[in-house]
Amino acid sequence: MGTERKKSEGNRLRRVWNNYVVRNVVLAVSLLVIVLFVTNVLLNIFTRHNKYIRVPDFMNMTLDEATALSRGDKLRIELNDSLYVPAFEPGVILEQRPAAGTEVKPGRRIYVTVNSSQQKIIDVPYVAGYSLRQAKNILETAGLEIEKLVYVDDIATNNVLEQRVGTDVVAADRQVKARMGSGVVLTVGRAPGAGLVSVPRVVGLPLREARSRLWEAGLNAGDVAADEGIDRTNMRQARVYGQSPDQGRRVALGTEVSVRLSLDSLTVASGVSASDRYGERVAVRERALRDSLSAAGYSGDGLQEELDWIIRIENGDAKPEDRVREREDAILQSLEAYGSAVSHDDDGSEFFE
Repeated sequence: MGTERKKSEGNRLRRVWNNYVVRNVVLAVSLLVIVLFVTNVLLNIFTRHNKYIRVPDFMNMTLDEATALSRGDKLRIELNDSLYVPAFEPGVILEQRPAAGTEVKPGRRIYVTVNSSQQKIIDVPYVAGYSLRQAKNILETAGLEIEKLVYVDDIATNNVLEQRVGTDVVAADRQVKARMGSGVVLTVGRAPGAGLVSVPRVVGLPLREARSRLWEAGLNAGDVAADEGIDRTNMRQARVYGQSPDQGRRVALGTEVSVRLSLDSLTVASGVSASDRYGERVAVRERALRDSLSAAGYSGDGLQEELDWIIRIENGDAKPEDRVREREDAILQSLEAYGSAVSHDDDGSEFFE
């Protein structure tokens, strides 16, 4: 019985295998399993599955030293940029990406920034006649920055009138050269009656970006107070955690804004929250003043002028008597303008008919 059963099962298997469809399905599944197995093995070989390298610290090494060290770890060093930082030796690595300690696979590119031996000499772009925002963008694109904004009376606010590098005046027909990263002094126009500007929040930003945002608003970068441990070697990693005047304060064009820097992320985060809270209080106060002045009958330019005077007095930049004197001067100027428009032999009798 057992022999006959085995023969019967064998015959059944042969009939199944001789079936064209079944045989091809089995062969296809087998082939797929083999392909998947081989692919997985090859992927593990070529992608180095579960094989990671901890990126060494290449900071302060030369490019040759970093390249030699990376060969042992099967990493590839690629020059990404160069900067000039006097505190470091020429040719040493200032930054690396990914950072030291990061786990990467063998063969990964490590992009580094190297310290130049000196800053490049470039032509200073001529920006007189441009708006302040355009001039700032042109200078920053060229690798320069604004050293100071000097405001003078002019018919147009924030129109660049003149630029200087040191004692050299840059003119359309007189090219001036400077080292990349140098500052340019811009003389900028301020129309009579130009209003106050709101101080932007620079807390949370790197120093360079904070300065750029202040210049764009028509303000000057003031003193920089750095926490202990911050020097020229790590200044780029520091962030602003405090500013004065604070975010949202309305000040005159050209006002200096001083900042405080920290390398501690918690200190910076706390500074951002405090700055935002202060800015919101200032905004609420200003909205209340606007509503009050509007209810008193002020509107348009008159409302804005009165609001600016109130803020100047609150900030300590003006006194109430200054506002009274300004109004008296405006009345006298109006009377003088009227008197010059009336003929000398006009007795003014038309006012009394």
